[in-house]
Amino acid sequence: MIAQVNLTPAESKKLMAKAVARMEIVKQAALDGMIVVHPSSSTYFLTEELIGENPRIDNWVCGSITPKGLCVEMGIISNPLPRDANKAVDPGTFPFSLVVKGGKVSTGQPLATLLDQMGPHDVYVKGVNAIDIDRNVGVLIGHHSGGGTIGEVLSAQRKRSFSTIYVAGLEKLIPTSIGKAMKALRRPSIEYAMGMVVGMIPCTGGTVISEPDAFRILAGCTAIPVAGGGVGGAEGSIILILEGSGDAVENAVHFAEQSKGAKLPQFRIRSCTGCPNVDCQFPVGGKPWNV
Repeated sequence: MIAQVNLTPAESKKLMAKAVARMEIVKQAALDGMIVVHPSSSTYFLTEELIGENPRIDNWVCGSITPKGLCVEMGIISNPLPRDANKAVDPGTFPFSLVVKGGKVSTGQPLATLLDQMGPHDVYVKGVNAIDIDRNVGVLIGHHSGGGTIGEVLSAQRKRSFSTIYVAGLEKLIPTSIGKAMKALRRPSIEYAMGMVVGMIPCTGGTVISEPDAFRILAGCTAIPVAGGGVGGAEGSIILILEGSGDAVENAVHFAEQSKGAKLPQFRIRSCTGCPNVDCQFPVGGKPWNV
């Protein structure tokens, strides 16, 4: 059987969350370990799939690509953070990770504390900013010193052997290698930037999940990306052909339909005026799109 489906970026993220929650290493961690989730648009739906409800948090994404440029801004739903919340901090003190343990979700513990508690039965899940054709993935980092939270995670993973899962929707596919992208993002040499100047760290030693992987995990069928784009709210969409047995494809369509209509929370973008972010060294002022 062959079927054609299309998914917006948010719908893809919902689908991938369904797949990650059904991975064996994640199901095992939910039983006798813990799952640590870095808050992002790519992982927003995961706790709902794991425990049946969305996290009741205001800061659901950390760092963002906004229409006017790159920003370290947090995704605020209702309660604004103080202005100094965006200042550079020790990544080990990062307090916004979501922890799923014993059927409950919590937040507020420093990242370094969580990583020290993790072991082979635990899982760390993070969205990425880029995936290349060879399925290498990379994460953008904003602060000029150190490797950000992902640097802390990669270092701890080598020591403590927990599993890492990188959620990489095909909206993040770049037509160059992650290695070439890293070399291009040489921050000290960038003289103009729309927003924050960033670097990139490659993420290795983990499992990458994109839309075709999700359909394989959920339904056992093959998913072939064939086109992308859209208008009227479908910008960034991916079109896929699903192939397999009748049961497999029907099951895949079922999961795709369950993901249709998924929406992320509203993202409140602050004015750049008065921003204390010391790493946004090249703000573009005096432009009608930067208010």
